[in-house]
Amino acid sequence: MFSQRMLGKLREVASRIDYLDPSFSFHRLREAAGRLGNFYEANIEATYGWLLRSAVQEFANVVFRDLPVIFPNFVTEVRSSRRSEIYGGLYRPTLPKQVDNGEKFQDSAFKGFEREILNYKYGQLITFERELFDDDQTGQIRSRSADLGEGFRIFQEIYVLSRLLGLTRTEEGVKVGPSTYTGTAGTGVVFSTLYGNRPAAYSVLSATSLESAHTNARRIVDPTGRKFLHVPTQLLVSPEDEFTALRLMNSTIMPITSTGTFSGQINPLYGRYTVFVSPFIPAKAWLIGDPKRGFVFQRRDNLEIVQEDPRSGNSFIMEVYAFRARERWEADWVEPRFAYLGNDGTVLT
Repeated sequence: MFSQRMLGKLREVASRIDYLDPSFSFHRLREAAGRLGNFYEANIEATYGWLLRSAVQEFANVVFRDLPVIFPNFVTEVRSSRRSEIYGGLYRPTLPKQVDNGEKFQDSAFKGFEREILNYKYGQLITFERELFDDDQTGQIRSRSADLGEGFRIFQEIYVLSRLLGLTRTEEGVKVGPSTYTGTAGTGVVFSTLYGNRPAAYSVLSATSLESAHTNARRIVDPTGRKFLHVPTQLLVSPEDEFTALRLMNSTIMPITSTGTFSGQINPLYGRYTVFVSPFIPAKAWLIGDPKRGFVFQRRDNLEIVQEDPRSGNSFIMEVYAFRARERWEADWVEPRFAYLGNDGTVLT
C-alpha cells in the first residue's frame, strides 16, 4: 500500500511521462514505482518526525550507546592473508627415562593436530533520505553511519561468546552455527566428557560446582593420555550469576552453611579467577579456563565503512545517502581443552 504522500509523488511524475515515446515501457514503470514505493515507505522522514525537532536534547546521541565488549579477553587475534588459515601443533612428548650404560636411548613419541579455519564475509547497509539527513537537528542520523562499526563489535561479541560456549543459537538476529572443530567426540562438539572439559551433568554456579570444575579442568588429558597442564584463570558468567561469582571471588571467608564443614574458614576461591559478565551469555551458563590459548579470532579484512557515490545508483536517482559496512573474519576453537564448561544454560536450578 502506498501512502498518500507517495501517491502524490507518483501522480506528479506520471503527469510528465510521454506515453507515446517508442522507448516507453509499462513493465519498467511498474517495477520502478514498486521499488520507489518500498523505499519511501521504509525511509520516509515523516515516520521519524521527532528527529527533526531541535527540542530533542543532545543526550539522545549517547543514551543508546552499547556496552563495552569483553570478547577480546578470550581470543588470540591473528592476521589472515588468504581464504583460510591452517593451524597445527604438537602435544607434549613422552618424558625422559633412565638410560643404563650401553643402552639405546628411547625414542620420544608425540602426537600433533591440524586445524583449518575458513574466513567469511559479513556486511550491512544503511540508507537515509537526503532530506532526513540534512534536516536532522539531533545529530543522530549523521552519527548512525558511524554506529555501523559499533554494530559490528556487538555482532562479534555475540558470535564469539556463543562459539566460545559451543552453542548453536540465534541472538538478536545473529545466527551462530556449530563449530567446525573436529575431534573424537564428533564434528562441531567442543565440550565433551571424552575431552574431559565438561561434567557428566551440568550444574548451576556455586562454590561446590566451581571447585569441582577447577579440579576436573586440572585433570584434563590430551589425545596421547598425558596431563594437559591447563590452569584456568577466567570465569565467564551470565548476569544471573554475576553477584554469585563476585561473592565467591571477593569473600575472604567461607560463608556459613547448614553443614558448617567449612564455615568461617579461608575462602580458597578468593581472587582465584577474573570474572567476566555479558548479557549475551545464556542464563546460568558459565565457563572457566584460559580460552585465549585455544581460541582464535582470525581477521582477513578490517572493517570498512564506505558511502555510495552520490552521483550514481540510488543516491543519484532518489537522493539518498547509502553507507555500507563490510568485514571478513572467523572465530573458532583450535583446541577446546583450554576451557571447561560448567553449564550451557540448560540447567537453571
